Amino acid sequence: MVAHTVKKTTINIEDAVMERLKEEAARRQTTMTALIEAGIRRILAEGETPAPAAGELPPLPSWHGGEFLVDITDRDALYEVLDRERDERLYGKSSRPEVAAVAEEPAAYDAGEKTSTGADDS
Repeated sequence: MVAHTVKKTTINIEDAVMERLKEEAARRQTTMTALIEAGIRRILAEGETPAPAAGELPPLPSWHGGEFLVDITDRDALYEVLDRERDERLYGKSSRPEVAAVAEEPAAYDAGEKTSTGADDS
C-alpha cells in the first residue's frame, strides 16, 4: 500500500488567471488543485532550464543581415535610396531618373560624371 502525503500551501494568483482556472476546472469537471498540479508536473517533466542569475538577462538573438546597402552617414545617399525605394513601392519603378542613375552608377555620380537622363543637360 502506497501512502501519499499532501502538503498544503498558499499561492498568489491574479484574479483574471484564477477566473480562467475556475472556468477550465468546471469545463473539465475536475478541481482547480488537479489542474494546478498537472501544470506543475508538465513543467517539471519538460526538464530543467537554468534560471538566469539575479539581474542577469539571457543573451539576445543575433543574425547576419548581409552587407550595408548605403552609408547612413551620407545623408544625400540615404535620402536617394529611400526615395528610390518609395518610388518603386508606389509606382513600380523610380519616377526620378537621377535617383535611378545614382543607384546604378554610384561611383560615377560621386565623381561628378552624372549620366544623361534625357532631360535638359545644360
